[in-house]
Amino acid sequence: MKRPIASLTLVSALALSGCTGGGTFGTPATAQISQGNHEALDVSILRVAESDFQALPSPEALAKVQPIVAAGVVDGWQEGPALATYPNGPLEHRVILRIKVTQPLKGIKERNTDSDSMIFVELFRGAVIRDDSKKPEEWAPKKSMEDFEKSIPTGTKTMVFAAEHIPYEGEVVKPGAAVPADAILTTPPPQGLVFEDQTLVQQKNSGGQTLVGGIEPLDVAGTRSGWAEPKSMDDLIARLKGHGFSG
Repeated sequence: MKRPIASLTLVSALALSGCTGGGTFGTPATAQISQGNHEALDVSILRVAESDFQALPSPEALAKVQPIVAAGVVDGWQEGPALATYPNGPLEHRVILRIKVTQPLKGIKERNTDSDSMIFVELFRGAVIRDDSKKPEEWAPKKSMEDFEKSIPTGTKTMVFAAEHIPYEGEVVKPGAAVPADAILTTPPPQGLVFEDQTLVQQKNSGGQTLVGGIEPLDVAGTRSGWAEPKSMDDLIARLKGHGFSG
């Protein structure tokens, strides 16, 4: 499980100053990232809380216990809700990753959607910026939507293992950008996001490995785990299909 982000947010805020932009951001994905004109993914933007969980040894083991598994491309980022989880403290901000599904592997077809469906993945947004001229609940998030887009751009190949979002524990103070009424809103476990890094695709010294974990590194389950075997997103999709996950 993830440690509640608000506790880390409050600590982080004490060491920060300045301001960042806000608002929604993201152009719908219409194609893959242009070859030869991209930067390495910066997944550190998603690693904003310590994880305390039992790592599963392979993608198929995670797919077995998660209701939704799908591959696709990043369609953009948008403001998530902000929750009041600590009395008189800063809000707990979320961000939503939009994924355009290209390969529904589990839990998609029975929701009356098709391979062009969208999945909305809610994630912790990280620290806020301390501003003593304002109340703590008015402190702004450190990372903007532009920061998320730059770190993990629209068009990046991705796979999500997730469950449908459960009700919030804290009061929703700000709802964030709207999602469709029939949207598939999900929450992934620490191993539940995988991306393909196009810079690794082009490198000759990467050993063929082009996949990176989003919230946690792929080797969190051990260097000899099944996570190290698929080298590309196509490999990962084929592996899961080979274990019976095909829709």
